[in-house]
Amino acid sequence: MNCDLLIKNGFIIDGTGNPGFYGDLAVSEGKIIAIATKIECEAERVIDAFGLTVCPGFIDPHVHEELTVLTSGKFEEFLRQGVTTTVNGNCGHSITPYSSDNIYEYMAKKGLISVETKERNKRVVPAWSSFSGYIDVIKNKGTNLNMGFLLGHGTLRWSVMGDTKNRKPTVEEEKKIGYLIKEGMEHGALGISTGLTYGPSKYADTDEIITLSKVAQKYDGIYASHIRNYIGILEAVKEAIRIGEAAGIRVQVSHLTPNCPEAFDEILAARERGVEIAVDTIPKSSGHYRRKDRLFQFIVSQESIKTPEGRRKLLKKIRFKDQLLVINTDDPHMENRTLKEIAYERRIDVDELILNLLENDSPNLAFCQGGLIRRDFPGAPYEDNIVKNPLVMVGSDRVFGEIDDPSAWYELFRKGAFPIFSDLCRQKGMRLEEIIRRITSLPAQQFRLSDRGMLAKRKAADITIIDMDNYYYPSDEEIDYKNPLTMARGVKYTIVNGKVALDDGTLKEINAGQLLSRNGRKL
Repeated sequence: MNCDLLIKNGFIIDGTGNPGFYGDLAVSEGKIIAIATKIECEAERVIDAFGLTVCPGFIDPHVHEELTVLTSGKFEEFLRQGVTTTVNGNCGHSITPYSSDNIYEYMAKKGLISVETKERNKRVVPAWSSFSGYIDVIKNKGTNLNMGFLLGHGTLRWSVMGDTKNRKPTVEEEKKIGYLIKEGMEHGALGISTGLTYGPSKYADTDEIITLSKVAQKYDGIYASHIRNYIGILEAVKEAIRIGEAAGIRVQVSHLTPNCPEAFDEILAARERGVEIAVDTIPKSSGHYRRKDRLFQFIVSQESIKTPEGRRKLLKKIRFKDQLLVINTDDPHMENRTLKEIAYERRIDVDELILNLLENDSPNLAFCQGGLIRRDFPGAPYEDNIVKNPLVMVGSDRVFGEIDDPSAWYELFRKGAFPIFSDLCRQKGMRLEEIIRRITSLPAQQFRLSDRGMLAKRKAADITIIDMDNYYYPSDEEIDYKNPLTMARGVKYTIVNGKVALDDGTLKEINAGQLLSRNGRKL
C-alpha cells in the first residue's frame, strides 16, 4: 500500500468518545485510508507521533472570520489550538445579501470592522453580489482552514428593510428575506443565525424568527442563536427551544454563559423530548479592548466631540463607564485601572475624565469593557451538570480582527478557547476521549459536516497531533494584556485535508482548507 502521509505510534482518539488506542493512521489524497495498530505502507512522509495524541481536527462552531479571510487565510491562532474547521456568520452578521459594498457598510456600522478596513477592502478585494459570489472570492484566494457559513438574520433584515428598524417587516419585506434565505441555502449556507440582543434582530419577535427558520429547515439547515439575553438567560433559552419546536429545525444556542447552569439543563431536557439542539460556550474571556479611535468610530465622530452636543451623545452611549479600564496611557498611575478609581483620586467625575482622556494626544490609548476576566465567562470550573451535559461544545466567538492592526480591537483568552476548555473539563474528571468528542464529532453532527469530526476510513484527513501534557494557554496571572497575538501552545501538527498546515510547530500557508456545505457537499 502507498500513501501520502503515515502517522505512526500515536495515541489515537477517534472523536466518537470510544477509548483511545495506540496505533498508526494513513492518509492519501486528502482522505484517511487506514487506521490500525500497525500499518505497513510506502509513505511520502512519516510523522512519528510517539508520546503524542492524534485526534480529529477540532471544529469551532462559533466564530466571526468571514471578512478576516478576505485579507489573510493564515488563521494561525486556530491551527495552534488544533482547529481545522470554523462555522462563520454567527450572531446575525453575515456576508450576504446584495453587494459586498452593502456588507462592508453594515459591518462598519455595527462596529465589526473599521472604516479604514471598509475602504481598503472595497479597493483591493474582488467584489461579490451573492453568497455564491463570495464563495468564489474565497476559493480563488485560499484559506488554511475549512470554513462553513451561516446567513445572518440581522444583515438580511437591515438590508431588506433599509437600516435598523424597530418594527415588524411588511409582508413583502418578510417574503424578500425568506427568498434570500432560500437562495443562500441553495447556494450552500449551513443555516441562519440571529443576534437577538443587537439591532435589528432584537426587534424581531419570536413568530418572525419561526417563519424564517422554516425556510432554512426545508434545506436541513440549522438555527444558531445569540439568544435574547435581556429577558433573562433561562427565558431566552426557552425562546430558542420554542423556535426549534415550532419550525422543526435544529437549534444551536450560542456562547451560553456557565453562570446559568439551569439553562443547560433546559437544553438537555429539550433534546430528550426530541428537539435536536446543542450548545456552545466560551470557556474564558476578557472584556473587549478598544483603542480610542475605534471607540469614537461607533459612537460619535472624532470631530463631534468638540461640540457640547457631541460630548453629551458620547457620554450617554458609553456603557458601564465607571468600570472601564484604561491601558496604554503613558502614565503608570493610571495604567490598567478603572475610570472610577482614577476619577476618585483626581476628584473629578468619570465623564470629565473620559473627555480628558479622549482629547489627549495618546493615539494608542485603549479602553477595556468588561475587565481582564468577564463575569459571564470567568474560566472557573464548571458545575457538574454542565460537565455531564453531552451537548456542550466550545465556541470561541473569535471576533473580526484587523489583520494589519491587531491592537485596534481584541479580547484575551478566546484564542485559547480549546486548551482552556480541555483543562476545565479535565479538572472535573472528564475522560479525554469525551472532551475530544465534544469538540469534533458533536459539532460535525450538529452542523451536518458529515465527512468531518471523526478519524475513520474515507473521512476527510483533518487531524491534530498534540502534546496533551503541554496543551496550554496563559493564565490571567501570566497573560500580557497588551498583547493581542498570544497563541496557544502544545499542538505539534495540524493537518487540513491531508496537508500539514502546522508542521512541528511551524506555520505553513498551504491553503488546503475547503468551503463546506451540508452533508459532505463542498462549495
